[in-house]
Amino acid sequence: MSELVERLGEYSPKMVFAGEFPMLTDTGTAGEVVNQWDIIMLDTATGNVKRATAAGIDTVVGIAAVAAAKNDPVVYYMTGEFFADAIGMNGIDEATAKAALRKLSIFLR
Repeated sequence: MSELVERLGEYSPKMVFAGEFPMLTDTGTAGEVVNQWDIIMLDTATGNVKRATAAGIDTVVGIAAVAAAKNDPVVYYMTGEFFADAIGMNGIDEATAKAALRKLSIFLR
C-alpha cells in the first residue's frame, strides 16, 4: 500500500447525481443538524428546515446539498435526479420518499 493511501485513509466515491435534469437550489436555516444528502422538510412551527421524517413527509422541500449545524444556513436542491441509495432517507420508506419528492421534480432512481 502506498504511503499516501496509508496517511489519508480509504477513498470510496459515492455516486449521487443520476441524470441531467435541471437542478435548482434554495437556502434555508437549519433547525437541527442536517447531513449532506439528507431529505429535508420545513418545520412549520419555526420556518426552519430539518431532516425529513415519515410523519413530516408532506412538508418536504428538497435534498441538502451541504451539511449544516443547527441555526446555520443550508443549501438544498429543489429539483434534480439522484440515486436513492446515496440519499439520507432517515427511516422513510423509499416508495414514500419517491412519491413526495416527485411533486418537487426531484426524481430518485
